[in-house]
Amino acid sequence: MYHCVVGETFACIRKKVSTSLTAAKFVNLTVAFFDEDGVLVQAGKKGVYGKEAIKQELQEFDKLAGKRKMTKIISDTYQMTQDYVIITTDYESTTEKMGVLKGKATQIWKKSNNKYLIYHEMFSIA
Repeated sequence: MYHCVVGETFACIRKKVSTSLTAAKFVNLTVAFFDEDGVLVQAGKKGVYGKEAIKQELQEFDKLAGKRKMTKIISDTYQMTQDYVIITTDYESTTEKMGVLKGKATQIWKKSNNKYLIYHEMFSIA
């Protein structure tokens, strides 16, 4: 896994976001993108704090959805400040048990030790 360092272009951040979404089938890889104080929120349902809780939440979702065969980003927008990158995406995931899931996600990537990690992610599934 790689990290985008401060001063790199949006292309690096965009690739990292795409990788974090498509790597969702690999829970440990997905969790590695989160800051130690990261938060994962399913809008209107539940939120969890910290890498271990995020890992458990993703594993629980995998039990319900089954294997994710493919995730593709339909659209995305990016905003950047000195210490944060805010990304909003619409995506589709094809899963073994639940079929095609359409969702929205907003991620806030925080600069930490000269690299960006997910500090907050909120998602919804239609």
